[in-house]
Amino acid sequence: MLTALRRKIRFGMQRTVLIAVLLAVGIFSYAFLNLKFCFKLMSHRSLNLMCQKFEKHEYSGSLCEELCGSQSSFDNFQCPLNDMKTILFTAEKNGDTYAVKLARHNEDELSWTNSKGESIYPKIEEFHEIVKLHIILAYNVTLDDNMIRALVNQEIADDNSQQMVSFWRLFKDNNYMMGKLFDEESIFPAVLGSCGPYYATEGLQIVQSNPSIMQYLASNRLQRLKHALNIMEYIFRLDEMKPEPLKMCKMQVNRFGTASERRLKYQSAEHVYVESQLDKKLSRGVKCHTHQDCHFHSCRGMCDEEKQSCTHIQQNNNFQIFCEHILLGGGTFQPGLLSGVRLSKALQKLVKMCVQPPKEHQVPGRQWAPNMQLALRLYNELKQLHQAAAAGSAGTEIADDGQARRGV
Repeated sequence: MLTALRRKIRFGMQRTVLIAVLLAVGIFSYAFLNLKFCFKLMSHRSLNLMCQKFEKHEYSGSLCEELCGSQSSFDNFQCPLNDMKTILFTAEKNGDTYAVKLARHNEDELSWTNSKGESIYPKIEEFHEIVKLHIILAYNVTLDDNMIRALVNQEIADDNSQQMVSFWRLFKDNNYMMGKLFDEESIFPAVLGSCGPYYATEGLQIVQSNPSIMQYLASNRLQRLKHALNIMEYIFRLDEMKPEPLKMCKMQVNRFGTASERRLKYQSAEHVYVESQLDKKLSRGVKCHTHQDCHFHSCRGMCDEEKQSCTHIQQNNNFQIFCEHILLGGGTFQPGLLSGVRLSKALQKLVKMCVQPPKEHQVPGRQWAPNMQLALRLYNELKQLHQAAAAGSAGTEIADDGQARRGV
């Protein structure tokens, strides 16, 4: 009798746990399918915290007033369609989509402690110099004093240490800074405002969704070829950036999108670096046993076997990463843009050379980096393939139209 009762209680507890788990899974599944409900469940707290800090004068910025004011013109708050690691939520204003993000936590302290144990923060003029030096060291970009004052003063009340700390966090966030520094080049989403460590960028219309095995059944070959050409043109633009080229250490096909001007941009600059800074990062002497120990995401370093340390600059480049991760993809279940596309032997060879360039087609000192000559040959071959596919598609449509007319 007692054994039967214990079994009944245990079964009841297991059933309760199972129901609770299924209910939780159901709620989170509904949250991701219904983006507005997702915002209420997961992201609304961030907006409330932002507005509370603004009311206490700990945060400042134009975005605070726009999102937290009684006359806010924002609506349609919801979770992002993709990139939930970077974007907290999206909202619309006058028909434009804003993507609200949070700067990464900053480990560099802005204050120092005096003999009394008190935290001392820099004066606003000193903060100008700190910001200016940071931009020079991290991005090799020199801004004059007027530009620095414009950036800082528009966000910070005089000597308000809390506002200064949150703004310093923004300046240490690579995603935010790339959007600010390269705004005129239109390669990343434009920064539309900030509130403390939160900031908003323009929302992008993603061109190609996350690839899946269904791609083999889709009839979007022409669209994929066009997207590949557009991404290559985007990479050409990165190589032409001043004062030095920009390098992407993460490149995902579903992060490329367009804004109102229809120019291709990359959704997140979190893993984009100026060339000199990336080379320093990869060659700073970290202990290693294999070359892979020296890699940073898709950017390849090299291990010195004798010293057992990472002492070499980046060994591949944007085009090699593009060919390997965008054109070829990660296998059957993560197809690239060329997966399922019939390629000529010449084009197959070019793609293979792009991924593993022979010595005569390498950038000097970077043994896995295809040179510009090889990149241009690949671009021209892809363009010819796209034109041929477009002509074939147009011919099929004309034929179909003629058959339909004869049938009328």
